[in-house]
Amino acid sequence: MNSRIPAFFLVLLLISLQSCQVQKTLPELWQLFPNQAAVGEEFTLKGAQFGSNPTVTLGQSGSFVTADIRSHDEQTIKAIVPRLAAGPTQVRVTNTNGVSDPLPFIILQPKPVLASVVPVNGLPGSRVTLTGDFLDKVKSIRFGEVPVSEITPTSPQEVVVTVPATIPRGPVTVTVDTEGGSSTGEFIVTGTPEVTSFTPKRAKTGTELVIQGRNLLDGVVRINGQLTDKDQTQVRDTEIRTVIPTTATTGKISITVFERVQATSADTLFIVAAPVINANGLSITEGIAGDKLTLTGQNLRDVTNVSFGTLTAVFKVLSDTQLDVTVPERSQVGEVPVTVSGIGGSTTSQQAFLFIQIPASLVFTPSRTGRGKEVVITGQNLHRITDVTVNGKTAMIVRRTEGTEVRVTVPVDATTGLVAVTNRAGTATTTRSLTVVQKAVVTSFTSSTMVGGRVIIKGNYLQDASVFFTGSRTAAIADGRNEETELWVKVPADAQTGPLTVTNESGETTTTPESFTVLRLPSALEFTPKTGKAGDEVTLTGQNLTAVKDIRFGGGKSTAAKFRQAGNALIVTVPADALTGTICLTTDAGSVCTTSSFTVE
Repeated sequence: MNSRIPAFFLVLLLISLQSCQVQKTLPELWQLFPNQAAVGEEFTLKGAQFGSNPTVTLGQSGSFVTADIRSHDEQTIKAIVPRLAAGPTQVRVTNTNGVSDPLPFIILQPKPVLASVVPVNGLPGSRVTLTGDFLDKVKSIRFGEVPVSEITPTSPQEVVVTVPATIPRGPVTVTVDTEGGSSTGEFIVTGTPEVTSFTPKRAKTGTELVIQGRNLLDGVVRINGQLTDKDQTQVRDTEIRTVIPTTATTGKISITVFERVQATSADTLFIVAAPVINANGLSITEGIAGDKLTLTGQNLRDVTNVSFGTLTAVFKVLSDTQLDVTVPERSQVGEVPVTVSGIGGSTTSQQAFLFIQIPASLVFTPSRTGRGKEVVITGQNLHRITDVTVNGKTAMIVRRTEGTEVRVTVPVDATTGLVAVTNRAGTATTTRSLTVVQKAVVTSFTSSTMVGGRVIIKGNYLQDASVFFTGSRTAAIADGRNEETELWVKVPADAQTGPLTVTNESGETTTTPESFTVLRLPSALEFTPKTGKAGDEVTLTGQNLTAVKDIRFGGGKSTAAKFRQAGNALIVTVPADALTGTICLTTDAGSVCTTSSFTVE
């Protein structure tokens, strides 16, 4: 009776162990709602066992695109249709346990997006390029209500059409109809206006002005931005006659056709009036002491004083419309108004003049970055920066806050060195170097160790780098040293034997040509039979058995047993000096023994 009790408990133990095993199950995809949608629209997936981090892919025949997931749980996923060609496809769900069976899905043609019409105007018969997206599967294109007969699609993002010959002049709506819907844009049926000449060139207000040109029909006239009186204006396609308004000032003539298309005269119409400075009357609007500035305007012969703020400037009258001015000395950075005074009175330029000084007190952040990354430079006198270099290589200026900040992109060929900033006044250089991170260099690393062990990587540009072990989905955890030439990390639990990849701030990845070996002790050891004699074979099962180098019986005290690999098991021959006890296995990671004993008969 007593001999049966251990067997009973053994059965209970086996049942308990069986129930503790984790059953891996594949995701199941049951239903799609809706089962057809356009790119960018949301659809819902119903099923089971989606897991905590599922992936949704669409496609077939080996070509798949991943969809963005809005939300998910074990049974429901809400995803966005990715960009795919219209037509039938398949949907799958993937998680760490595998891939679901596919369900059919239909990608609908999206509504077209008409982003631009280039050129914005043209005469009948001219070629026009429509750009945007989803411009394929065109059913028709209309200018107003007139259909286009010549359509040349070049891509889903571009269509070239010919303006219909019968379309009347004026603004029209361009309509693109596709299988996905309609989209509209604006166009003006007219030639680009051109001002070829005008008379007179100098005149007082109230004088008739005759403008010659082309495509002037429906034109509205402005003199230096001042609108003329439509009631006093006669318009033909090649000529416009109007009257110079009393509020007009010296400037160029512009003709605006159909309120959108504009032409500007090459010459200036000079209005005889009190001393004025033209709207763009300063030849330069920034500079340093001693620079020469040409000031243009009208009635300048009688000017007796030119001032930059409170500073009086030396000048020379060149004509009734021009002054040659020398920029005065000023110790401060900043904008000041330019004023001319004479017998007829005083006037101030609409443009301010900016005094520039050499940049100073330069600092930059970050102090260490990769090529192509942005660096922020701050300091004093950062006005009108014309050039920034990193160790002699020109950096592209991407944004600036006049006077205080410049943002640049580190050149792709830059190396570690000083940063220099240049404007009209001169060049200033930082007192410290910008460290330009290049692709990581790995010269050596610990070739093998156990999970959780330290791997020492040596080389260059290793600081703050991410190290990935083969088979690991996340970067290894830092384990101490983090320097340019040496980096310490821990071996992740999911690491497998294989090369290491190192990615640093340069954005480039370095893969080691040699493999790192992950050392793991055998585990979950079982064997059958439990008893035997010398020469018998024992089947040993468990995990991590492929790296076993030595097997001994009697708690490891016997001589090394002969063994061979058989699938996932080891077939071990009981040695002649075997004693009752545990069976011990040895790998490069160390030694481990079975929990139960083998009885030698």
